[in-house]
Amino acid sequence: MEREELIDKYLHSTLTPSESEQFNSLLKNDNEFREDVELFKNLKVVSGAEDRAELRKNLVNFETKIATKKTKVVPLFNYKKIMIAASIVLIATIGGITLFNPFGVDADTLYAANFEPYKNVVTPIVRGETNENDEVEAFISYESKDYISAANQFRELYETTKLPYFLLYQANSLLASGNVKEAIPILEQHVALNDELSERGKWYLSLAYIKENKKEEAITLLEEMKEKNSFKTDDVKQLLDKLR
Repeated sequence: MEREELIDKYLHSTLTPSESEQFNSLLKNDNEFREDVELFKNLKVVSGAEDRAELRKNLVNFETKIATKKTKVVPLFNYKKIMIAASIVLIATIGGITLFNPFGVDADTLYAANFEPYKNVVTPIVRGETNENDEVEAFISYESKDYISAANQFRELYETTKLPYFLLYQANSLLASGNVKEAIPILEQHVALNDELSERGKWYLSLAYIKENKKEEAITLLEEMKEKNSFKTDDVKQLLDKLR
């Protein structure tokens, strides 16, 4: 893995155990890597500042450290790239948008911390049974984490049966396989049908909105869920707190 990617994942607390081991080894044994970490930490301070005055102060401090060699003097190309990124953050924040951090927390991290595929509550799978049908086969794919196959199977099942819960599981399969944009209209369709699992659909749709940086749409759905107090009550409240 590239060193810059390791540092980025460290700053966003998304290192895997093996990546964490690699990061710590480099941090201990590689002076240049250690200085790079410090440099990017400083940049994160700049991007995380809450108002324009603080941004300007941090940016000046950052430049001063470079000038006085209190932090690593990077090659001109890298330095310019970093300062351009910091300047973009400054401009975006002046306009009321935090470019690196639109929710106050990283959207990908927030999504990953809250998403897990919805459990199979419709068709319990008993291994070894011989009376398998299309629905059972779809849920077998789903529980086996063959999400691409499951998404196609649930799509076909909905087309032939019009049972709303197949939309929920089709969308979950798409989310689990990383196809968030494709899942959104399916979840919107499911929520609109207002079946017994619609509150579950709202939860996954709100997460998909977060992943796609649609903050207001996510907040609206979560507010509805909070009012009904029907599903993931504590998680809904915590997520709302982080989005506001």
